[in-house]
Amino acid sequence: MGNFRWGIIGLGLIGGSIARRLAQQGIPVLGADQDPATQSEARASGVFEALLDPPALVAAADGVILATPVGAIEEWIASLPWRPGQLVLDTGSTKRRVVAAMARLPEGVCAVGGHPMAGKERSGFPASDPELFLGKPFILVPTPRTTPEAAARAEELVTVLGARPIWMDAEIHDRRVAWVSHLPYVVAMALMAAAEATGDPALWEIAASGFRDATRVAASDLRMMGPVVRSNADEICAALEVLGQILARWRDDLCASPPMLPPEWEHLAARRRALRFPD
Repeated sequence: MGNFRWGIIGLGLIGGSIARRLAQQGIPVLGADQDPATQSEARASGVFEALLDPPALVAAADGVILATPVGAIEEWIASLPWRPGQLVLDTGSTKRRVVAAMARLPEGVCAVGGHPMAGKERSGFPASDPELFLGKPFILVPTPRTTPEAAARAEELVTVLGARPIWMDAEIHDRRVAWVSHLPYVVAMALMAAAEATGDPALWEIAASGFRDATRVAASDLRMMGPVVRSNADEICAALEVLGQILARWRDDLCASPPMLPPEWEHLAARRRALRFPD
């Protein structure tokens, strides 16, 4: 990356993992976080060249990665003292509103939307991992401020992280992640709610790997997921409408006399067995 200096605002799971990977590759990185406990953890890690407040980080960095919750990303884009020639990249899970905010950046500031398709149910800097992105898709979204040089620099960063860059329009991104990321989160919450609604505490004693795997993402930090769900609510609601229709049809099959298995289950099982996910 030459003399290009990255700064990261937001040192939770994603921001911390990016920082650890850059440091592991011998690339100096600046950090900023408004939480005192996170600042202490980050300082003790030895990962950062320096920890600064956000305006000072913007003044010192060539490229700034905004790795905060979605709502805060929009606020930082609007409020920080950006410089012409600087590159802004975010890691938010929805892109339409972020890209619109990036279009209002000062003249000469470059910007690329980003979304690493990686994560854990645990959050915070202690959960960060330099190998979090290895082999994972990292979606890059063009904005009105994306120059060829900015696009190349963003792809270079993704490659250093060990991820696979995939370019995608903001509207298409939000529609697709509603199905493969946000809907699974809502469904995991629904499974938890359904089990809890039975009022039977013995359920939690016998729940094993099937329930664990199906509800893993329900343990995610709601402070992070809440803004994500709200910012993509229209696409999530469209997905829930389709899911509701499927579940109603399957309920009719299973409640028939005699009960019938939904005819598409065999195809769906084969489709799932054929899928390959990065570890």
